[in-house]
Amino acid sequence: MRLSAPSVCVAALCLCTAGAAGATNVTLSGTVINSCVLTITTPGTLAPSTDGTRLGSEETGGVAAVMSVVATGAAPTINFAAPTLSGPSGSEDATTAVRYTSTGGANQAYTSSSSSRTMTGLLDTFTVNGRVTHATGFPAGQYTVTSVATCQQQ
Repeated sequence: MRLSAPSVCVAALCLCTAGAAGATNVTLSGTVINSCVLTITTPGTLAPSTDGTRLGSEETGGVAAVMSVVATGAAPTINFAAPTLSGPSGSEDATTAVRYTSTGGANQAYTSSSSSRTMTGLLDTFTVNGRVTHATGFPAGQYTVTSVATCQQQ
C-alpha cells in the first residue's frame, strides 16, 4: 500500500503536535464539623393503668416518643437527663422513670436517673417510654414527663 503525499503530511503533523502532555492536580476539599440533630418524630402520650397507680406510655392508649438522631463528626453520645414530672398539686411524691431502645442497639431499662448511649453509627432512632407510679393514684389534671436529650461528640 502506498501513501499519498497529503496523507504523509497529515500523519507527520499529528506526530509533531502530540508532544508532552500537561499535568495538573484535581483537588477536592471539605470540612466536617461535629453536628448532631435530634428530632422528635412522634411525641409520647401517657395513659393511666387499669388500677390507677401508673401513668405510662406502655399502658393501653399510651404512645412511646420516637426521636431520630442524625450526626456528622465522631462518636456521638446521646445523654438523657433524669426525668422530671410536671403535674397538679399532690403528684409531687410520684416516681418518674424513662426507658429507651434504639435501632442501633440501645436497651436502657426504666430509670429515674440520667443515662447515656454512645452511638455505633451516625444515624439512630430511639423509642422512649415514660412511666409515673403513685401508690394512691393521681389527682385529676395534666401530667408531663420530660427527659432532656442532648448530643455530645468528641
